Amino acid sequence: MDRVVLVAPLKPGVRDRAEALLTDEYGHLHEGLFRRGAVFISESEVVFLLEGDDACETVRAILDDPAESTVISHWLPLFDGPLHRAREARSWET
Repeated sequence: MDRVVLVAPLKPGVRDRAEALLTDEYGHLHEGLFRRGAVFISESEVVFLLEGDDACETVRAILDDPAESTVISHWLPLFDGPLHRAREARSWET
């Protein structure tokens, strides 16, 4: 199973809107594309953790044209810079 992390800086003052998107019908990133995921929001960033059998390919398609991707397009107005992928440097389980 692939695991991908996407990170984007948030515009000042949009944290509440970002959190609202998580309950909004347009804010869901899974829509059958990912098996599991999580979204982390701070005052200045949003981090998407996405997992699934083809997560790398799905994320590549999203990043190729994020404005056309219905999966991420509703988030774009909140970003204060590019959405980018963070590579997994290490993972562990106990």
